[in-house]
Amino acid sequence: MLSYDVTIRNARPIVHELSLDREGFTLIQHKISCANERDPEIVYDRYLEEMVPFIKKYFNASWVVPRREAVVFRSAGGSSMPRIKEPIVWAHIDYAPILGPVAAAIASQSRGIPLRSYSRLMIVQAWHALSLPPHDFPLAICDGTSVHDTDIEVVDNVFNGTALKLGLAHFNPAQRWYYFPEMTANELILFKAFDSQEHCNPKTVHAAFDNRRAHPNAKPRESIDARFFVYYE
Repeated sequence: MLSYDVTIRNARPIVHELSLDREGFTLIQHKISCANERDPEIVYDRYLEEMVPFIKKYFNASWVVPRREAVVFRSAGGSSMPRIKEPIVWAHIDYAPILGPVAAAIASQSRGIPLRSYSRLMIVQAWHALSLPPHDFPLAICDGTSVHDTDIEVVDNVFNGTALKLGLAHFNPAQRWYYFPEMTANELILFKAFDSQEHCNPKTVHAAFDNRRAHPNAKPRESIDARFFVYYE
C-alpha cells in the first residue's frame, strides 16, 4: 500500500460551514456517560442505549437501527482484548455504495427487526474521542466534494465475520483533508457512509494519521465509533 504526504487542515474554523449532505461530516457538542469507562462490553451497551435516541432525534428520523457488532473501541496504545482495535490508517469508506441497502437489511434481520419500506436510508457513523488531547493518531476526513468516483476502488472485506464491500481511496492531489484538533469526549464527529438520496451522498473517505511529528508527546488515542442505519418512512 502506497503512502503520500497530504496536507490535513484544521476544520474548526469552518465547522459552521460543514454539511453532512455536502462535505459529508460535521462536529457537534455531545456528552456521553461512558467516556471514562474502559470495559468494552459496558461501553458498547451504554453507548448504543444513549446514541440511538439521540441519532433519531438529531436527524428527525422515523426509526434507527444500530449495528452493535460495528461499535468499535479503538486504542492506539494496543490491547490484548480482542474487541479493542487499532486505528485504521488507510483511507477508505466503510460501505461501497451498492452495499448500503443490503447492509441495512442484514443489520435489521440480525436484531429481529422486520424489514419495512422506506423513502430514504442513511448510514451515519459517530466518532467520539475518549482519551485526553492531543492524540497521536487523530481521525482525518476528506471533504466529500473533493473525492471523485475514480478515486474509489471497491474491494471485498470481512468485518467481524461478515463479508462486506468497502471502498479504498486512491490518492488525488485535489482531495481536501481535515481534522478536528484537541477533541474532547464532549464532542462528536458525525459523518455519512451512505445516503439513498444520491445528491446527498458524499463519498466520506476517512483514516487515522500519525500526528506525533506535530505533538511528540501526544497520548495514545482511545476512541469509540459506531454505525447507525437511519430510516425515513
